[in-house]
Amino acid sequence: MRTIFCVVLCLLSGQSLAGGEIVPTDDPGSDCVAATIATRRSAANRTYDEAYCSVNKDPTAYRTCLKNAAANPTIAFFTDRCGDAEDGAYVSFNGQTHQVRRKSESPHRLVRYAGTYTGEGVSVRVVPGKLIERFVEDGEVLGVTHSVDVFITRGGETVKIPAIYDDRR
Repeated sequence: MRTIFCVVLCLLSGQSLAGGEIVPTDDPGSDCVAATIATRRSAANRTYDEAYCSVNKDPTAYRTCLKNAAANPTIAFFTDRCGDAEDGAYVSFNGQTHQVRRKSESPHRLVRYAGTYTGEGVSVRVVPGKLIERFVEDGEVLGVTHSVDVFITRGGETVKIPAIYDDRR
């Protein structure tokens, strides 16, 4: 009974039993203002924050880097970096960024990233949930935030990541 409870708990939390957990990490991105998909920062991000901040050889700079990373409550892990549709999109997890290309058209009028993407041994499926907020100024829609579920598959492992799509300009 205890084993069944643990398996159910792992599945509900979106974690893998395989041990090779997929942890969303920040996309290094570009300077453009692109739509993103972001999720909550978790304790699992600490390992990747430490690796990222380790380029700072000065202990004070290293601690400041970690403090700044921890202060940001979200991880923007999926974006197109303002690229053309043919350029695909970028998904970042476990400290690496993977370029993926769309395999199915967006079936959703508000969530441009909805659909399936593949590339570099990774498959990503973005499934829209509910509209959170529409941003309108002088009658013009400037963007939306929308709940999404992102399913990332690599090496036989799939995780479901509850996230927020944000395309405000």
